[in-house]
Amino acid sequence: MIASDTERSHRRHSPFYEPKIQTLPREQLTQLQWQRLLRQWQRIWDTPIPFFKRKLERAGVTRGDLRSLSDLSLLPATTKGELRDSEAEHPPFGDYRGAPPERAVRLGASTGTSGRPTFILWTPKDLEVDYRASFRARWRWGIRPGMCLANAHPFGINAGGWHFSHGIEGLGILNVPSGPPGSEEEIRDVLEVWRRLRPDTYRLFGNVATRFVEVAEAYGLDPARDLNLTLPGDHPREQYAMVSSGLEALPLLGSACEERDGAHVAEDLAIVEVVNSETGRLCGHNERGNLVVTVLEKDNFLFRYDLEDIVRWNERPCPCGETHRRLFYEGRARDIVKVEGKALLPIDVALVLYEFPEISTPSAEYQILRPSPPLQSLHIQVECPSSLDTVTLAERLSERFRACHGIDTTWSFVPRGVVPRFAYKATRVVDVPAAQLAAK
Repeated sequence: MIASDTERSHRRHSPFYEPKIQTLPREQLTQLQWQRLLRQWQRIWDTPIPFFKRKLERAGVTRGDLRSLSDLSLLPATTKGELRDSEAEHPPFGDYRGAPPERAVRLGASTGTSGRPTFILWTPKDLEVDYRASFRARWRWGIRPGMCLANAHPFGINAGGWHFSHGIEGLGILNVPSGPPGSEEEIRDVLEVWRRLRPDTYRLFGNVATRFVEVAEAYGLDPARDLNLTLPGDHPREQYAMVSSGLEALPLLGSACEERDGAHVAEDLAIVEVVNSETGRLCGHNERGNLVVTVLEKDNFLFRYDLEDIVRWNERPCPCGETHRRLFYEGRARDIVKVEGKALLPIDVALVLYEFPEISTPSAEYQILRPSPPLQSLHIQVECPSSLDTVTLAERLSERFRACHGIDTTWSFVPRGVVPRFAYKATRVVDVPAAQLAAK
């Protein structure tokens, strides 16, 4: 659904890409969700979609058991592992698709960061829904037709780069797809393009942005002056500017408005639940839980898909006027580190590190060392300049961390450049034997 020049012109000064749907009263929005959910529910039984029909029947669920939106949370959820199993048992695409493969026009694969990649198929309608959510999300960030945007999203079989680029180009924006940083020579070629264009805005992942900036400075460029490039995306709170449910569900599930207090979710296109993974209870305002998504409107949809990502709701009405609720993306469940009965994520560490400019300028480079079996303190390795008094710094960091989270910390300081840089997603949690840490 690519907007015409006339449509884009009318929207240019509006804070909303789709004002009518984005400001729909909550009662009407939930009614729309119910209508769309019921249509997908009926497809599971009538098409049928074997994977979901079989899963529901095994749980003792019948077609008549979904009578309202509140019944949804009582039904079984699905994880990525189950999608992998379906593809293995019914190669190559599994039996969880809502449309036959011959209707698909694009194929991708998940990143594989949590195991064997799964295939993703899009019909023309699926792409339209994904782009619709993308247009809204990027519009909230002030991206408008006629601007120039440089991105470093990976391309190839993952398909994320293609989705990102088409979501930009459909808004009438000059897209500069630079790709993740490769060799120094490749980075230098990209920097020359950026120097000549001076893009209006960039979309770079924090670790990726740091790599480009480091090389630019090594070649005598001032990133801000010569490239119009700063590192706003490096601060951990920038993580709250968007939320995704993966390419296989709704890639750009939501983004933050000017209030910067959580990402507005496209609730007409997906039903989102935040679920306590231990009890199955739905979480309320500001409670951390697993992100569970039911996709609406797409041919290839997922029903109660547990992404095993940690999020929390902001259920307060937003001053911007958008009625769709807001989410904070906190991190991956697999990155949880448990210390003294408390569950911590990399963002909990990063938010403390960024209170200390001496180790967070231009960026905080760190890794959490997760011992097995667990120890009684959180072990963190962080880069810092050699000129700093690390004894005093460790004391200050430990005191601040204890005040924020009520646990003890152990700090290891390394020179700049020691912590690995990553071309895509940074690895912030590293598993190590407890004996290795205890010996330090």
